[in-house]
Amino acid sequence: MKRSQVLSLGAALLLSGSAVAANAADSPAAPAAGPAAKRVPADATWCKKQGGTAQKQVPYYTKTGTQIVRLGGEREMCVFTGADGTKITIGADSLAADKPTLAALAYVHKPADPGGHPGNPSLGYCKSINGTALYGPKSTDGGGWAKKGETNPSNVVSSCMFADGSVIDAWGLKYHSGDVIRGADLTKKFRADIP
Repeated sequence: MKRSQVLSLGAALLLSGSAVAANAADSPAAPAAGPAAKRVPADATWCKKQGGTAQKQVPYYTKTGTQIVRLGGEREMCVFTGADGTKITIGADSLAADKPTLAALAYVHKPADPGGHPGNPSLGYCKSINGTALYGPKSTDGGGWAKKGETNPSNVVSSCMFADGSVIDAWGLKYHSGDVIRGADLTKKFRADIP
């Protein structure tokens, strides 16, 4: 592929949103129950079908873990809660995508953790597999996703975001790399066939 084609492709992806959003846009919405019924996005429907709870969440910046600042945007997230009370959160579009996402590949393939991460091991693991969970230049600058109106930084779920826009709970991903299931085992819950 020529450099001009690569640049054109990159510009097209930036203009159209993430690959995950474009992928999910091809999925039809669930049919409405009646003329006045609210349409449910296909991503939320897939989430519920897999046993999760779909909820709108917004991103937060948590500076030094004590300050919380709401950032712009919102996203449909899928939350799975286990019988033991543990949870795992994943972008509903990352779960429902009809093609593999980087978050799905990371979860299913469980890349080995090289270890040696100072501070939060989930953030270090995310970084070691080419994701990011940091929202600022310092290792104490974090962030993640939570319901609108959240005021407690400890309720913000650190999420590992990948270059394709897919996102998954950083702790859930880290624990799963060590064969520990939090919330639910997502391995068979992805819509896409994961190679």
